[in-house]
Amino acid sequence: MTETFVSSYSTCSIKCRTVVCFFAGVLTYRNNFEDAASEVARRYPNAKILMIFPYGMAIGISGSSLVRLLARQLTQVGYDLVREQSQRVMEAGQIIHEHAAGSEQLILIGHSAGGVIAYKAGLYLEEKFNYRGIHVFAVGCPRFYLKDIPYNDRFTYITGQNPDRITRIGSWRMPGSKVYRGRPGREIQLDFNPDHQGWRFHASYFLKSAWTDSNEAFHTNSVDLISKIHELHPER
Repeated sequence: MTETFVSSYSTCSIKCRTVVCFFAGVLTYRNNFEDAASEVARRYPNAKILMIFPYGMAIGISGSSLVRLLARQLTQVGYDLVREQSQRVMEAGQIIHEHAAGSEQLILIGHSAGGVIAYKAGLYLEEKFNYRGIHVFAVGCPRFYLKDIPYNDRFTYITGQNPDRITRIGSWRMPGSKVYRGRPGREIQLDFNPDHQGWRFHASYFLKSAWTDSNEAFHTNSVDLISKIHELHPER
């Protein structure tokens, strides 16, 4: 079941110039995007920030219940990866439309499997509600088949410098297909905290995880990520 809420870091509540939507993947907690949301608020002064959990939140769940939740979520992700639309895509699109109608810019940011929903929800909004100029960012996301369409020019795929097994899943192009031959408009590799490895690295893209590079320059994952998104798509 899709869960959603408006972040307390929002700098606007109604008739907002900008709407920024974060999409969660599996086993994600309610506060996962709050560090990144605070950075969005600094760079977009008239923005509503919406959190969307297409696969539900992992709150107060442990042990065998957590295993069952993950199994259910992974089944749902597998379904969403291979279909152009799903109930979760349409639900996300309807939720965004309720909050973003009349906005001047709409930015969709998805983590892991949330990147798949972000891309497809944006396309759903353009086709059903005639939205234009939606920008989509997928971070640490599995690859999925893309049609060769202009919409992809506004789709940015972001990975980190360390191996992330999720980003090794799937492909943009379907072998032998004349339809699914697309690619993201941009594929970008950013540096994130190298102290995190494996699943910790995958889970840390949006966190206020501080580190120092080889030149002794200070970095924070959430700051660097949102800074790059703002650089590519500043406030209008």
